[in-house]
Amino acid sequence: MVSTRRLKEIILFKDFTQEELLKISTTLKESFYPKGTVVWEKDSPEQGLQIIDYGRVRVTRRTKDGTRQILAVLKANNFFGELSILDGRAHSASVEALEDTKVFILSKADMDRLLAEAPQTAYKIVSEMTIAIVEILREMNDKFMKLVDYVWE
Repeated sequence: MVSTRRLKEIILFKDFTQEELLKISTTLKESFYPKGTVVWEKDSPEQGLQIIDYGRVRVTRRTKDGTRQILAVLKANNFFGELSILDGRAHSASVEALEDTKVFILSKADMDRLLAEAPQTAYKIVSEMTIAIVEILREMNDKFMKLVDYVWE
């Protein structure tokens, strides 16, 4: 079981009550990926929301010519797999452990159960994931507009 004190350090759970933290701590699974392990490839089936306890992972996609493009490097307290846990679809990027990495996993089935049994708790998780996704979209919009401005100059 994941310690509630540890969960409180993770942004997803920052506003949770002790009761909610306890519920989450008994729901999360733990997994370990040795350095160099491919966590999943793009188009792999949904494997849950994964929250990094320690370590680092690299999120990538391949370009048309096969070059691997790094989308993000994530570290402790960051999370990945948020899109697939929301829509149940295959993963949109590949993930690889850059160093020994331990994660906490919230499966889609457990998230769906939380939605049914503790909707306020599930809402808080979805709300924090949404904020993170929106930040990524804002960054992408800024980068896209800089590219457009560069092309048109």
